[in-house]
Amino acid sequence: MNRLLSFLITLVCFSFSSCIEFEQEKIAYVHDEEKDELRVTLTYEGIFGNLDKGQNSQHGPDDITTADSLNQQQIEQLESVLEQKRAFFFSNWIFEYSASSSTKMLEQIIKENGQGKFGEPEKKLIKLMLHNIKVQNIGFYKNNAEQLCGAQTLKISNISQVLASANEVIQRQIIAHIPQLRKELTKNVPSAWSASTVDLIEKRLKGRFEFIRLEGNKMSFSTIMAEADQKKLTDSSLKDLPSGARVEFRDKSIDILIGSKSDEVVHVSKKCFNGYQTNALNYVREQHSDLLLTKKEVDHHFRTFMSGVK
Repeated sequence: MNRLLSFLITLVCFSFSSCIEFEQEKIAYVHDEEKDELRVTLTYEGIFGNLDKGQNSQHGPDDITTADSLNQQQIEQLESVLEQKRAFFFSNWIFEYSASSSTKMLEQIIKENGQGKFGEPEKKLIKLMLHNIKVQNIGFYKNNAEQLCGAQTLKISNISQVLASANEVIQRQIIAHIPQLRKELTKNVPSAWSASTVDLIEKRLKGRFEFIRLEGNKMSFSTIMAEADQKKLTDSSLKDLPSGARVEFRDKSIDILIGSKSDEVVHVSKKCFNGYQTNALNYVREQHSDLLLTKKEVDHHFRTFMSGVK
C-alpha cells in the first residue's frame, strides 16, 4: 500500500533531488467560480544553497558550495527554475510542477508502473495540464531579515474540468492496483492495509469518487480507508501538515481540508529548512539584478493577479 500512496502522491507532486532550499513557503489562493479558475500566489522565504557535500548536491568533489557562493549544480537548478517556470509546494524544490517536465514524467510513471493504466483519460489529463496551468515568475525580493525570497503566481483555468479529469485518473490507477493490494495481504506485507480497507476501496470505487474537491474556497483531499487502518496513515503521513490544513476523520475515509467555502482568500504556510546562507542572494545580485524587486512591487503584482484583472 505504501507503494500505491507514493505513486498517487507522485501524480500530483513530482520528485527531484535538490540542493537549493528555502526556509519557509507561503501560499494563498482564490477559487474564482465565475471564471472557473484557481489563482495561487507562492512566496519562498529564505532561499539558499545548502552546504551539503554529496552526489545529490554537487557535480563532483570540486563542485563546492560556500556560505557566499553557489556551486555549479545549484546554479543550474536556479537557472532552470527561472527558465522553465517551475512551481514548488512545501519542502524546498522537491515537490514541483512544471509544464515542460511534469506531464512527461506523469506519462512515464504510469506506463512504467506494473499495475498502472495509461489510456485516453490519462492523455486527456496531460493535455488539460499543459493547456490550463500557467506559472509566472514575478521575481525576487528581500524580506525584513534581508533574506532572499522568491515570488510566483500559478493559475489553473477550467479548474472544474482539470479536477474531474484528475479524479478519474486517480480512480483508474487505484482500481488497477487492487490486485496488488490483495497480493500484499496474502504475503503478510507489514505495510499492507487490512482486507476491510481493500474491500472498502473496491466497493467505493464501483461508482465515481472525488479524491480532490473544490467547493468555494474549501479544498479537500480524501483517502478511502477503514477506521481501524486510519492510525497507520496518521502516524506517518499526516503529522507534519502545513499550517492552515486540518484533518477530518470519518468511519470510511480521511479528509485533509484547507480553507472554507466563504473565505475570501485562503492562506497556507509551512516551515521547510533551516541553515540560511547568502550564497543565492549573492548570485541573484550578480547575475539577475533586474529580477530583484522590492516587497512593495511584489505585493502589487499579487494583488493585481488575485483580483483577476489579468
